[in-house]
Amino acid sequence: MRNNILSVILGLTIFSASLSAQTNICIGSRDTVFSDILREERTYWVHLPENYSDSIQKKYPVIYLLDGDLFFHALVALQRSYSRGRQPVMPECIIVGILNTDRTRDLTPSKSSYRRDGKKYADDEETGGGSELFTDFLTNELKPKINKTYRTNTTNVIIGHSFGGLFVVNTLLRHSQLFDIYVALDPSFWWDNGKLQQEADKLLETKQFKNIKFYVGIATKIRPDVNNINSDVAHNFIEKTLPKAIKNGLQVNYKIFSDESHGTIPVPGMSDALKIIFQ
Repeated sequence: MRNNILSVILGLTIFSASLSAQTNICIGSRDTVFSDILREERTYWVHLPENYSDSIQKKYPVIYLLDGDLFFHALVALQRSYSRGRQPVMPECIIVGILNTDRTRDLTPSKSSYRRDGKKYADDEETGGGSELFTDFLTNELKPKINKTYRTNTTNVIIGHSFGGLFVVNTLLRHSQLFDIYVALDPSFWWDNGKLQQEADKLLETKQFKNIKFYVGIATKIRPDVNNINSDVAHNFIEKTLPKAIKNGLQVNYKIFSDESHGTIPVPGMSDALKIIFQ
């Protein structure tokens, strides 16, 4: 009996020691800022380069990631992989993943009741249209706090998917000075019956770009049971709008992802973009 008790005690001691030896793997920290512009508290996650604390002199580019609650972990993994080795394809970066509160409100440039099929229905109410306020929040509240808190350099990147991609394109067209690199993954061009693409054609008649890069990825694997005008509007954007932007100085890269759907493009899209935009 005594030997059995000793065996149990020894086993519990070993188990306890193994637990105490375990450590958590942390890829970022959580922070908040109260936005007077949006009148709410906003949460964001921050990933710092692995050797960030080794030097107080080195400064880093910042990647602002929309829908951070969905894609933060994937982007951190890609960035860490691509910034290592003897021939890294990108520099180490600070990654700021912005979490959502009202995604449609913040990321769409106009109020609309149009659906994805380009139609309106009697009972549908207009939603969205708050992207200018969200841009103001990024410009005057979040970016200043990030620059004050961390060692940032002058390179700023923004990445968005779907509504986030629409926001990226709208910001590029209307506030191109806010970021150096814009990455839009399968933007929701269908919003407001393709209004942004139509506006882009007019804006680019006089808009000039200098030292600004733009990457757009379009998914063409379509669900046959869903009627969506996005494919047609995206095609017009690629064929009609981008040539005007290139003519006006924008450095453009785009890729058609024929094997990806709207839901699967974010990770391969970010992967391809990171390998290109820092060249």
